[in-house]
Amino acid sequence: MMHSKRPSDVERAWLDRNGEPINVDYAWQKSDARIALRRREHAMLAAAGMDGPEARWYVLRVDNGCDKAVDKALHKANVERVMLSIEVDAKRRGGRKHQSLEPCRAPAFPGYIFVHVVSCAATWAALRVIEGVVDPIGGADNPKPVKDREVLKFQARIENDPEAFAVLTNALKAGDRVAIDDGPFASFEAVVLMLGDKHRIAVEVDIFGRPTPVDLDLAQVTKLD
Repeated sequence: MMHSKRPSDVERAWLDRNGEPINVDYAWQKSDARIALRRREHAMLAAAGMDGPEARWYVLRVDNGCDKAVDKALHKANVERVMLSIEVDAKRRGGRKHQSLEPCRAPAFPGYIFVHVVSCAATWAALRVIEGVVDPIGGADNPKPVKDREVLKFQARIENDPEAFAVLTNALKAGDRVAIDDGPFASFEAVVLMLGDKHRIAVEVDIFGRPTPVDLDLAQVTKLD
């Protein structure tokens, strides 16, 4: 009579794709290490999303084509951010000339996202955990902050954001001194005469010793401190 082991007596083994046995204990250890790493990454990102009086705006550089993925990851981590976008025509596929496509949004400055964080080594280490993030402009050791009103002006000028316009409007009143940022009178200083409709502003500019009224877009001026 032939002696054979019952199925319950046979040592069970997990096999990989090549039919080789897998060291289950080692696989578990690797899995536990990955879980621990993910938990650490989530904790770091949560810390990066903490706000406070020292939080400033910085420009985060991201890899080519990673803007939307990074923006989504920052949103999940509760990190305040602004990815400026513009409306573009959707690309047609397969040469369908008569295909009707809705416009879509695309990054206005591909490769750059504004983040509002407290600058410290832990913050930048946490943000670099996100796939596609490179570094803040200026480097993690000496990042260059951006003024709040500059971010608002970008939102107003590029996205026509009504909330950004509202903040800029409320920050100005007749008699305030402003600097003109672009246009034929760029670098000139002016005095606000009145706030108009449709995000326009009337200012008085001293041109060749003569006060001259000029009508500008609200996003073209910066209030002088």
